[in-house]
Amino acid sequence: MRYFTLFLFLSSLSAFAQKSGLVPIDSIPSQGFVLNQGWKMQAGDDPEWAKTAYDDAQWVPIDPSQDFKNIPELWESKIVWFRLKFTIDSSLTQKTLACLVSQTGASEIFLNGNRIGSFGKIADQNGKVLAFTPRNGTSVGLPLKRAGMQVLAVRFAVQKNLPYVVFADRPNVALSLHLIEIKNLARYLLNDLTPYFEFGRFGLYLILAVIHFALFRFNKKDKANLYFFLFALVNLFSLFFISMVYRHVDLASTKMFFLGTVTISYGLSLFFFLQGAYAIFSTPKGLIYWFLMFYLCASSFILYANYQNGNNLGFTVANILIVFEIGRIAWVAFRKNHRGARIILNGTIAYGLFFSLFNLFAWGYLPAGPNWIWGHLAINLGFISIPVAVSIYLALESSFASQSLAKKLKEVELLSQRTLAQEQEKQELLATQNETLERQVAERTTELQQSLETLRSTQTQLVQREKMASLGELTAGIAHEIQNPLNFVNNFAEVSSEMIDELQTEINQGNTEEVQSIATDLKQNLDKINHHGKRASSIVKNMLEHSRTSPGQKTATDLNALIDECLRLSYHGLRAQIKGFQADYALQLADQLPLVTLVSQDMGRVLLNLFNNAFYAVGQRQKLGVDKDYLPKVIASSKVNDQGIEIRISDNGLGIPMALQDKIFQPFFTTKPSGEGTGLGLSLSYEIITKGHQGNLSVESVEGQGTTFIIELPLK
Repeated sequence: MRYFTLFLFLSSLSAFAQKSGLVPIDSIPSQGFVLNQGWKMQAGDDPEWAKTAYDDAQWVPIDPSQDFKNIPELWESKIVWFRLKFTIDSSLTQKTLACLVSQTGASEIFLNGNRIGSFGKIADQNGKVLAFTPRNGTSVGLPLKRAGMQVLAVRFAVQKNLPYVVFADRPNVALSLHLIEIKNLARYLLNDLTPYFEFGRFGLYLILAVIHFALFRFNKKDKANLYFFLFALVNLFSLFFISMVYRHVDLASTKMFFLGTVTISYGLSLFFFLQGAYAIFSTPKGLIYWFLMFYLCASSFILYANYQNGNNLGFTVANILIVFEIGRIAWVAFRKNHRGARIILNGTIAYGLFFSLFNLFAWGYLPAGPNWIWGHLAINLGFISIPVAVSIYLALESSFASQSLAKKLKEVELLSQRTLAQEQEKQELLATQNETLERQVAERTTELQQSLETLRSTQTQLVQREKMASLGELTAGIAHEIQNPLNFVNNFAEVSSEMIDELQTEINQGNTEEVQSIATDLKQNLDKINHHGKRASSIVKNMLEHSRTSPGQKTATDLNALIDECLRLSYHGLRAQIKGFQADYALQLADQLPLVTLVSQDMGRVLLNLFNNAFYAVGQRQKLGVDKDYLPKVIASSKVNDQGIEIRISDNGLGIPMALQDKIFQPFFTTKPSGEGTGLGLSLSYEIITKGHQGNLSVESVEGQGTTFIIELPLK
């Protein structure tokens, strides 16, 4: 109800502001309200802007209570001013009012031209900004001596050289002024339940730390208690620093340092927690574990690399993944009837339920209660559900161990009394065990023999499958290599057929000169058909010879010659396929390039694919016809550097959008229209370069300007 009343109040303020430019304030609720309507902003610095009579009609409307990263003017300008015009009812002039101040920057606050407060330094003795983030409860008084129009003006600047982070989805607001009566201020601050829940969690983690440390001292071989003690200890320090940040720290630089430290220490606590869970169930550390460790380490970099979502993408996701992993290993242990695994499994389920409830409260699907008590309760129960479940499990395990030890001692006493009487039974038992062991050995030998037969059968199938795969690769290679000369033969044959028709027409007309010209061109076409037919035959012979000797064998290859051949084949092949296609191409090859040991067939496939893509890109840009002076061009270059040989294939085509550059080497991903691409060319090329030749294939592209594919091959 409180938020609904505030919403209606602010809505009425907004409607009035649209008509008059003034925000009317006739009364103030006991909980106060945030002044986030009616503000205007102007970049620059002028003392006249603080005065009541100044005309700010041309200023830009702004809500300064949003995250300061969302206001670009703060970062583009050294100083900005905010102004708010509002009217005060005469009844409010008799009350003592104040504004709770939240900010991320340095500010000077003026009321009707008079400075009433400042936080931080907009310019210190070195001319630098010293940003303040006032602690919770910091306020500035509003001396309203008269009713009518009032002007709040704020001179504001941000400190741009700090590593800002977003902690627990709490935005770093640029400037937020919460108007409230002084007599209600203490009650408003007491209604904030966050400190109470933080103190409760601090006490719980302190108890858990003491318990786990005591259990570890009792049994130092049980490393799980050590890990959970360290987990609780790190959380104690984190809660202490959080309390320091929001209640005792004003400097933005100090606050950001502590927030980063708290967030990273939270990742350290997750590390200890996962270590403890693996130790409880004696789970081997496989690929999932090392992935989580890598993600935890990367979360520290993600935190600072992505301001808006660094915390969520880093440690929040890591927390969820680790909880899922703990739930997974607890489920596996439960399926194996591991004693007490159900307790930890129920703890992870409780974690999921409480955090789901918290999100329903946060998104407004469920009422969160007065002062958001149910939301606080849900998130805190979620935080402690798994640690409490683990502590209960370890305590029960210690109890079971003590009971088991007492039972064993009693059994030892009974056995010592019956030693002589049971000697014969032991001999009989030993004989029975020997017989059982011999039987188990025989059964195991039979099982191993069957497994060996199955392995041999599987090996035969794998060899046959490998032969079929090699045959498929050879067939694909022949088809790929022979396609270009056959395209030339077919196209020149079609052109020659048309020329014969023209020749007959000219003969009938008696045009001897034109007949001779057409006959000359026809002979040239036939020579080209003969040339490309011989080339196709040569390709078939070379491929068959290649398949008969050592398929896939690396040989010393002249890369410059291979680049030249593939470039020309690609260009002429596209000209034969697309009538009217024209493009310029150039070779910038290094002199005396050393021979490189590689599979020339595979490297030719990579080069043809990259050249085809380059010519396709310039053809598509030319087809759009946006730039009348556009000249399509493809450039191939080679050079020797410290790492080996570098080949660059560049075009001035459409380019690749930044969002797609990380995906182009994925199988079946293509930027071409449906029916024009399979999405396998670049992924296969990437496999050939990286895995087949221990090189690297990368891309540099600017959308609308062109693309460059870079092949790096080692010399050795």
